[in-house]
Amino acid sequence: MALGGKLEKIKENVWKLDKDGDHFSVKQYRSNSTAIKVKHIHETLQSMSFPHIVPVVSVEDHLLFIQPWLDGAKAVNFKKRADRTDSLAALHALHETHSQIDWHASPYLHSYPLIMKWEDRIVRFREISGACEAYIGKGRVDEIIFYALNAISIVKRTYKDQLNGTLLHGDVVHHNIFRDTDGVIRFIDFDLACTGPAGTEIALWIHRVLPQIGYDIDFLFDEQPSLQKLDRASKTLLLFPNELLREWLHFFMLSPSARERQAKQLIPFTESALSHWPKLWYDVERINI
Repeated sequence: MALGGKLEKIKENVWKLDKDGDHFSVKQYRSNSTAIKVKHIHETLQSMSFPHIVPVVSVEDHLLFIQPWLDGAKAVNFKKRADRTDSLAALHALHETHSQIDWHASPYLHSYPLIMKWEDRIVRFREISGACEAYIGKGRVDEIIFYALNAISIVKRTYKDQLNGTLLHGDVVHHNIFRDTDGVIRFIDFDLACTGPAGTEIALWIHRVLPQIGYDIDFLFDEQPSLQKLDRASKTLLLFPNELLREWLHFFMLSPSARERQAKQLIPFTESALSHWPKLWYDVERINI
């Protein structure tokens, strides 16, 4: 496919292409290894007729990744039960592809470095803790560090990174999960894809959902019966304040003006999360008995 047409920049390395009335997403990778990995995943899933991806358009430039634009599609909203239910079902379907494909044998995929990633987040959060105190106070910062250190200590004793190894999307934020106009859930942006336990990614999905449902773990597990099959080690991952660390680390990468805008959302988000964390910790330990 020759590009031609009209390009509209969406973000730094993504454009919307209008070519003869048809629309496409055009992404340019800087890393050859990431481009090869993402194309390999799509080719493999397409060969299996996996329904929850967007087809890839073949091009000569190996750093370009082109897909039909999902006109009318909307990112899922984790506040909506239907979006929670359908995105979780699609995630299960992605993980279940391990019954047909040995993803660990792929030369393009590495194991998800959960503990190393979380330990690094704690280190980096401590480095910005003084700056955080200006926004949320020392007490709140100390709470985040306290929960993070205690959780990672437990996780390191229970986590098994090869348990039920499969393909993980790697970034199950809502804007990487779309519902198209036919109601089908579609995953995009497999840039961070890797291998690891299915339960790890389910736990990360739960991390994203909990703020949208008042951190009510009992409600979520009753609503989504498949979660009751989650192994103990994966449930333990819910103790880690992953979203708080990630959001504050991202916050200090923003421009000063963008920080002031984001602070209006991040400060209440932090206060809400920390107010719920003691009960969440109790509930997770209770359901893990």
